[in-house]
Amino acid sequence: MKNTLKDPHKRKLRRLNIGIFTAFCLFLGGLAFSISHLTAAPDTEQLRPDKKVKGLILSPDKKPIPGTVIKVKDATTGTVADINGNFYLDLEYFDQEEVTLIISMIDYQSKEVVVNTKKLPKDLGKITLPKEIK
Repeated sequence: MKNTLKDPHKRKLRRLNIGIFTAFCLFLGGLAFSISHLTAAPDTEQLRPDKKVKGLILSPDKKPIPGTVIKVKDATTGTVADINGNFYLDLEYFDQEEVTLIISMIDYQSKEVVVNTKKLPKDLGKITLPKEIK
């Protein structure tokens, strides 16, 4: 087999052609990536408004009440307060302007809180549940 690249000029020309081809391929790859990045559909999580409500459930002596049930009235949506009495509830799928939250726990009186869904996210702050009278 005959070596056709013995001439130094031909070797340099071949290296130059390979370099130009490589640079061209990298350019096309970067261009394709930037175009796809510009035309990709936006992430729906970023477009969706944050419609969460949160709060802290406390006893009359200002201690957190873990396990308190927070439920949307006339719906199946609800949550439970964590060990520190904090709760987070997503009201994204409610079309009504106002929803009523029913907050209940054993040995405590239930409480109803009306939330305007047009003004979310909202922090309800500290909600104190009075002890149940026996």
